[in-house]
Amino acid sequence: MKIRKIIDKHTHEIEFLKIAQLEKKLINNISNNDILIFDRNIAEIGLIKKLLKRFPKRSIVIKGHEKIKNIHNYSSIIEKIIKLGVQRKTIIYSFGGGTLGDLSGFLASTILRGVEHVMIPTSLLAMVDSSIGGKTGINSKFGKNLIGTFYLPKKVFICSDFLKSLPKREIACGYAEIIKYSLINSKQLHKLLIKKSKGDINKIIKLSINSKLKYVSDFREKLKSKNSRAILNFGHTIGHAIENSNFYKGNLKHGEAISLGMIVELKISSLLNYYPKRVDDLIEILKKYNLPVNYNKYVNKKTIPSLIKKITFDKKVINEDVNIALVGKNGGFIKKISIRDLKSTLNQIK
Repeated sequence: MKIRKIIDKHTHEIEFLKIAQLEKKLINNISNNDILIFDRNIAEIGLIKKLLKRFPKRSIVIKGHEKIKNIHNYSSIIEKIIKLGVQRKTIIYSFGGGTLGDLSGFLASTILRGVEHVMIPTSLLAMVDSSIGGKTGINSKFGKNLIGTFYLPKKVFICSDFLKSLPKREIACGYAEIIKYSLINSKQLHKLLIKKSKGDINKIIKLSINSKLKYVSDFREKLKSKNSRAILNFGHTIGHAIENSNFYKGNLKHGEAISLGMIVELKISSLLNYYPKRVDDLIEILKKYNLPVNYNKYVNKKTIPSLIKKITFDKKVINEDVNIALVGKNGGFIKKISIRDLKSTLNQIK
């Protein structure tokens, strides 16, 4: 199955393949001019072993986690790629989770002013979120993804067979973004999540991708649009601030931070009288998918000033206001709120 979406006049092509189909396609298309970037966490998977053996001199292996997304790693890897030899016809193939995909996309978008990028996301989070829409980026010490570009990959190959080797915690992180889609605009996805049928993973991935594609018809976040890309940030204003305050330590993964961020932002939606339902409904579904729900360690009277300081560096801040994604009776929307009022509202959350 293929999904095609036009984003700012560029074709976003996503193809679903079985592992044998993916292997055949890659072996037939990768050339000795290309660069392969692998997440060390998947190095023992059969297909990855074959590719490493076949293209040892064109392969770069990195241990994927949030801390690799920094200017030092970017500089080091791009110099390594240039040393290996790169031409305008070179394609960068990236195999791994969201952090490796974000970094690889940024590398592809900036080397020689842009070479083609083919993404093979291997985590559920990357399949349903970071590989879709064309955002690339690395982190600044002041905040997450503050350095980056919009750059669509030439292709994204989705192969759910990779998920069989994924730890349960990583699967749970992927479900954080899937649950987000079900809240902002996907009743069909919401019903599937409540049903919790393991046999529906491919259907869940496709519904999640289609949900995200509703919001990414352009690169920039047109805040007044009912399908603004900014609505996809639900859970991320607080979630990113939590991540950054926690220095991207492995004890709290991205999906877990977003889980906590969604609860807090849904409580904000409720306190501002937009969300008419029980916030506990979200908490119950997050628990069902093994996601954390206790945010007290990260959001409390002591930490709120620090979180607010992190939020002031967020891309969503304009002057003294932040455009925060909230949820109302009809799904996700953007609300402009002053930093001062956001701080006051956070202090009301229990």
